[in-house]
Amino acid sequence: MVLREFSGIYMAIQLLGEVLIKKGFIDRQKLNEVLRESPHSEEMLGKVMLKKGLISEEQLAQGIAEQLGIPFYPHLKNVDISPETLKAVPVKLVQHYRFMPLELNGDALTIAVHNPMDIWMVENIKLQLGFQVRRVLASKADIDEAIRKYYGAVAGTVDKILTKDKEEQGVFVSRKEGVEEIERDSEEASVIKLVNQILTEAIQMEATDIHLEVYQDNVHLRYRVDGVLKDVKIPENIYYLEPAIVSRIKIMAHLDVVEHRLPQDGRMKVKLQDASEVDLRVSIIPAYYGENIVIRILPTQMLFDFAKIGFSPEDRAKIERIIQKLHGIILITGPTGSGKTTTLYACLSRLNLPGNKIISVEDPVEYALEGMTQIHVNPKVGLTFANALRSILRHDPDILMIGEIRDFETADLAIRASLTGHLVFSTLHTNNAPAGITRLLDMGLEPFLLASSLEVIIAQRLVRLLCLECKGKGCDACSDTGFKGRTAIFEILFIDEDIQQMVLNRRSAGEIKKKAKEKGMRTLRESGMLLVEKGLTTEQEVLRVAETEG
Repeated sequence: MVLREFSGIYMAIQLLGEVLIKKGFIDRQKLNEVLRESPHSEEMLGKVMLKKGLISEEQLAQGIAEQLGIPFYPHLKNVDISPETLKAVPVKLVQHYRFMPLELNGDALTIAVHNPMDIWMVENIKLQLGFQVRRVLASKADIDEAIRKYYGAVAGTVDKILTKDKEEQGVFVSRKEGVEEIERDSEEASVIKLVNQILTEAIQMEATDIHLEVYQDNVHLRYRVDGVLKDVKIPENIYYLEPAIVSRIKIMAHLDVVEHRLPQDGRMKVKLQDASEVDLRVSIIPAYYGENIVIRILPTQMLFDFAKIGFSPEDRAKIERIIQKLHGIILITGPTGSGKTTTLYACLSRLNLPGNKIISVEDPVEYALEGMTQIHVNPKVGLTFANALRSILRHDPDILMIGEIRDFETADLAIRASLTGHLVFSTLHTNNAPAGITRLLDMGLEPFLLASSLEVIIAQRLVRLLCLECKGKGCDACSDTGFKGRTAIFEILFIDEDIQQMVLNRRSAGEIKKKAKEKGMRTLRESGMLLVEKGLTTEQEVLRVAETEG
């Protein structure tokens, strides 16, 4: 009987193969092929089959569990773990050995392990905690997810930092220490690792924002995933490290570490282990109990594709035709976080050709596109949207992108630019497309100028899509929310002759909306309900982001 080693487990490879065949995870032909290909391999049979993609990690764990007579837990998330059990087992021990405590009954502790033959781990737990240990088997991925859920991804790191401070320095990291000591703490590898863990976890969860907020005696960490903020489990004692975390992030974003009284904004770029790069936009504000941080996560490689954004084939064809015009204004409206910038960049990407000179004025520049001249406004030195527009009109552009129309001066310059042969893209903060017209008129624009320059106004929102794995019930893939990913819904108002006449007559947004619906415009809610009919989202989700029609 030949023995192989895998993660410290010695077992007969023939026996494991028979178990996997019996459970239907692999057929005998595949098993024999693996045995013939690597008969003298130092790798254990299970590892070889994992590498070849013949079985999953969970299937291998089930096979090992049956072979060794140990109970197998396929879904740790279904196990209700009491606070008393979690409190009895220190996070330092859990993260060091990568096991998950499940139940404490008297002096008997049940734990989930992924390596059932690590005898030294079991003996150390008995020695340090004084419990009798009963083992069940689970996949490593499930155990890691359970540790993150119940203890928090950064709990072990925080514990090590504070333990190190007590052992080596005799004190905790104090929130009242001077700047010099905070800077020194932030350069310690442990604090660097802590910040890296927070950033990595948020990026892997496909979050768009990280919120770190300090209060009187605790710290809140939240990630915005699919447009909704979600609390992240962190240990209470991270409160003592919050100044060092802020200092480390300031250093990474090239901000002033000494300044604690004024807001600061910065950027940084990080690279993950898979070599993908991510841009991070950092905003720090001085709140009552300390500095709060929001980090916007911006992928450097964005696919600005109309179909992926959510445009229907019919609407896509109309938009494609509109943006090919030589002049006019195209407006995108909606609240912050509704995907306006992504839609703008999708339009500009289509027009980013050698024959076009494109200049943008943005606050801030979110995505860098080669082939475009992008200007970041800086009101502190007098570089406002209006001042930048005056200068770039002398720079011979074909296409302009104004990040946002906020006042009469910017709006007036945009309209005049469109009337002198430029195609202008911009955004407004309005609830629907017709309201964009009344907003511009309220700014003081002349109706005849607006009517002759506007081409289309697109209102949009982002709705969450039902998770494909569970169809909305909640699972590991969607963090039990029932939703995974988002798509856009649109209300597209094309400015034809009838709408132009209504603009000239200063008709209300409601009247314009009624006329546009008669001509075939779908409202935001109606666009969302089309997704509901297709089974892609829920009516409640559509109503959450889109106004109710009267």
